[in-house]
Amino acid sequence: MRLLSGVNLEYYKRWLDNFDEFYFVPLRGFTEFRKPLKLEEVLRILGVAHPVLIPQNYLKEVPEQYGRRIIEMGCGGDGEVSEGRVELERFVALLMLAGKNVLLVGAPGVGKTELALRAAGFFTSCEPEVEVGREDLSYDDLVVKYVVLEGGRLERRLGSLARAVARSWDSIRRGTGPCHFVFDEINRANVDVALGRIFTALDVEHRTRVKVFDGLVDPPYIPLSFRVIATMNVVDRGQLFRLSFALLRRFAYVYMTPPHIRLEPQLNSLPNAKRDLFRPYAERALRYLAMRGVLEEDLATLVVLGLPGVEELLSEAERLGLLGILEWALGAADRLGLEVGPSMVLDVLRAVAVRTAAPTSLKLSDEVFVDYVVSSLVLPHFAAVAPRVRQKAVLSARQPREVNEVRDMQAKISGWLGERSLSSRVMEGLLHELPVEV
Repeated sequence: MRLLSGVNLEYYKRWLDNFDEFYFVPLRGFTEFRKPLKLEEVLRILGVAHPVLIPQNYLKEVPEQYGRRIIEMGCGGDGEVSEGRVELERFVALLMLAGKNVLLVGAPGVGKTELALRAAGFFTSCEPEVEVGREDLSYDDLVVKYVVLEGGRLERRLGSLARAVARSWDSIRRGTGPCHFVFDEINRANVDVALGRIFTALDVEHRTRVKVFDGLVDPPYIPLSFRVIATMNVVDRGQLFRLSFALLRRFAYVYMTPPHIRLEPQLNSLPNAKRDLFRPYAERALRYLAMRGVLEEDLATLVVLGLPGVEELLSEAERLGLLGILEWALGAADRLGLEVGPSMVLDVLRAVAVRTAAPTSLKLSDEVFVDYVVSSLVLPHFAAVAPRVRQKAVLSARQPREVNEVRDMQAKISGWLGERSLSSRVMEGLLHELPVEV
């Protein structure tokens, strides 16, 4: 590799800090320009006699930040948009290591399906099974159905999810990892009904106790290392099936912003918390991550990780300010009358534990990690407040008191993590769900 003279060393340091392995490939046939040139000079040097000129009378001026992002996308993502997408992929990988299924949420065209397919290849060499939500999708399509063949003979065929599980066990036995399940446009199906008894086993903690595929797959359980990566379009969700909060709890709710949105999270004077309150949660979170399935090779964390101890985990969560945010979130839920179980705290502590143990290739800055954790694992629990407030607004002439509580939450999140954080945008979205002016 030849380092170009006159290039700021920070340019190379950016790459050296983010990757563990490098592959050097000799490049030939490139023309190097050592000084700025006009377009006409470049064309002459390259031997382009008749360039195609694009009319520009339809172009409109856009803000510089949007223009730069569009150019970066068109050039293959070597700029900031690529860095943001890499951070998102790393966080999704950490969620999968922490035992979470992942729900990618966003507007059409933000890359949800692309990321879902990429994530389905993390920590495995087995190709995923893919299902697309539709109105008539049923339990038979996911698990098993019987087809009448010629002569009246019945043939049993596994559904897409059962096939993924059967292939996963075969792949795990070979040491090549599970075959994850991609559920594209999940809210186009009445998925709570279609899942049937699979619903309980989506939670990794229950997988070794629920024989979902008894008589169909050997063993009849869903592997601990198996993940469902789903996508949901938020634009037309009003015309589609709504996902129950019980189902959403079994997923990490990862919101994908449009490419022109630039996130810049901060950490500003995060609240403190009583560490002893979270010690039982930390113990349970680490027991969860240490689980092994009915096969020795089936790990809850997909790969072997050197997990921290209870005190180390609590110290790291405290350093990041996440214990304080969790204590505040539990208090806010009480004030809003929401019943929040232990899953929120356990999910956050598991994410911190795997981040502590993960290889450097999955490391995120503190600001980015905390922002993703809060927006994906904490704030989605408050989505249940919107239907209640809308109902109160219909029955009463006064503004429900919960509105002020949600406004206060949004102000605190913006103060702690910055107004350009993903968490602030998620809180703003929750306010838009309420019958008030934002």
